[in-house]
Amino acid sequence: MSDFLADIIALDLQHNRGKILTQDQLAEQIFRSRPLFKDYRSMIPYLRYQLRVAVEELSALDKTMRNKNGGALTFATLSEYGDFIRDYLFDLREILNILQQKVSGWTFFSGIKNPGVDSWEMFILANNLAYQSTVKSGVTLSHKPAQIASIFVLRQAMELRFERLVSVYPTDRKGKPPKLRHGFHQEFIAANSQLFLASGFEVKKLRHLYDWCSEIVHQAYQPYIWQTTMALRRAGNLLRARPLVTGQPWSIHNAVEIKDTEAMQTAYEEHFLASYGHGVWKMTREKPEALTPNWQPNMAFTTPKYRPVTNKPCVLRRACTRLAQLCRRCR
Repeated sequence: MSDFLADIIALDLQHNRGKILTQDQLAEQIFRSRPLFKDYRSMIPYLRYQLRVAVEELSALDKTMRNKNGGALTFATLSEYGDFIRDYLFDLREILNILQQKVSGWTFFSGIKNPGVDSWEMFILANNLAYQSTVKSGVTLSHKPAQIASIFVLRQAMELRFERLVSVYPTDRKGKPPKLRHGFHQEFIAANSQLFLASGFEVKKLRHLYDWCSEIVHQAYQPYIWQTTMALRRAGNLLRARPLVTGQPWSIHNAVEIKDTEAMQTAYEEHFLASYGHGVWKMTREKPEALTPNWQPNMAFTTPKYRPVTNKPCVLRRACTRLAQLCRRCR
């Protein structure tokens, strides 16, 4: 394990030349959705970013395993993490064979991993998850589907936190919520980042991670192992509580602080009415999942009146939308 890690670190030094790369720079590249490259040369920088993250995450895994045994590695520990180590081997092979293809005499090993996930695997996973609370015989989930499922849940957790950072809920005259596009709340937060004070990270810079999770959700393939671990750690900036600081207010949702909740929620209502496109809406405000030092209970309320959108489409566009709705009903 030490030799393997040392070799990968040496390759990173060779290809990245000791370049200092921030977590934001790395995340923006390695979580690109469906990256396309016009030629071989344009692919190399992307693979170099992947190699750097692989080194960082593999080093973290090595430290975790050694901490279990006072700094030593045992066969039992290596066996416990065997699936992860195999993923590192096969995933690194995929990128290193390209980065090293011009190096005479360099070889890694022969073999290939199938990152695809069949729909039946996801069905089995869903079935296992459904019965986890009733089957007490120590059911374990298959490695690959379990990784995919973790990204499914991570995406949903991020989406829910984005929505609850705002905590404004429009309803129409029938009491139904709007059908917002994915990322609607995150786009508002990114455009108004001065209203959301995060500690050690910027909420707007999680967008590529959120989009990457969405791609995994829709395509169901196994990403590089280091992408999964970095995704969980990076999303943890948003979803985990910060450590308690003496003399400062604390909350389980203190990863983000909103000093002026009223101004933020008013801004969101205006953004929604200017962006959604149709209908009249009543707004319900609730306490955000954030540190809100100036929050008062009377800030949670439902507006008495419905408000129309401010960007109502033209007559022709409304007619086309209505025609499309009628066509769908006739099918």
